[in-house]
Amino acid sequence: MNKENEFFSKDFEFEDLVKKAKRRSIIKMVLISLVISVIVLFGLYFIGDTVMKMKMEKETDLDSAWNGVMGANIEKRGGIFNYSLTSATAKTKLVKVVGGVPIPWGEQEKVFTIFGSSRLISNNGPSGLGYSDDERIPMYYEGERVVEFFHPQVNYKQIFDDRKLLNVIDDNKVVEMAFSFDDGYSIEEVNEVFKEQLAWYWVDTFSKDQIENDNNFNKDKNFRDATIHGFQAYGFSYNRNAETYSASNFISILERVKEDGGDYQEDADRIITNITNQGEIKLEPQNLKIIGVIVTGKPSDLIKFSDESMIRGATLGATTDQY
Repeated sequence: MNKENEFFSKDFEFEDLVKKAKRRSIIKMVLISLVISVIVLFGLYFIGDTVMKMKMEKETDLDSAWNGVMGANIEKRGGIFNYSLTSATAKTKLVKVVGGVPIPWGEQEKVFTIFGSSRLISNNGPSGLGYSDDERIPMYYEGERVVEFFHPQVNYKQIFDDRKLLNVIDDNKVVEMAFSFDDGYSIEEVNEVFKEQLAWYWVDTFSKDQIENDNNFNKDKNFRDATIHGFQAYGFSYNRNAETYSASNFISILERVKEDGGDYQEDADRIITNITNQGEIKLEPQNLKIIGVIVTGKPSDLIKFSDESMIRGATLGATTDQY
């Protein structure tokens, strides 16, 4: 069939208009989809960024609170926040105050993402160097000795007494020393003896099962005694200006973390259970059993405790120049 016999003739101009309309429609749909995608992505980013900041605020606050109850004579001193497009890093500096002199004690670093995750990316612990048959391998951190504690109800193969070292340390130094007691004492009893040099209280947070396990472990001659390093100890700082507040603050932190403490919630619940003997006694300052302390000062200031009968063991900690 030739063109003269075709029933309908082709309209090329109309076809061009239809093609142009289709192209404009496709371009319009692509642009609309692009704009919607940008809005959605921006919205998701905004939500993620908001959630990240809320999570970071909550977790750093909890970390700061927990630093107030865990770690012998370790204090938080400020934090630094670094932000990127999809994450943020929180760095917290820690110090020990020894005889009024702050000693850097490392830092904790945590990274948060807009996807709701967080992780600790640096938290170095103490380390020691020696041989398996050495009588003692002291632990060090940041170039300084790490204190050790001895629980009054745990039997050890050997209990160290570093008070003799006070006689050979220059009196221009200030030192930190951990005293472990032969029993649990009240805050008032401890203050009466150590108040002038007191820096930190070690609270008995052990369960009967923990004590039994440590005793069984220490019977094994193939292993060293299960002493408590300063990083593992729970307690609170001595506040010369508000002695009562220190113990009350320790309790408040535990109660708060127990209710909504994230990674620390289980530990807080366990500690409260142990302190209160599974709820038999109230969680109050007068019911806290102090089983050790950190004292600081010049060697001549600490020598006066050389014959104190309540001290079961003594370990040297950080030392630094007084000036």
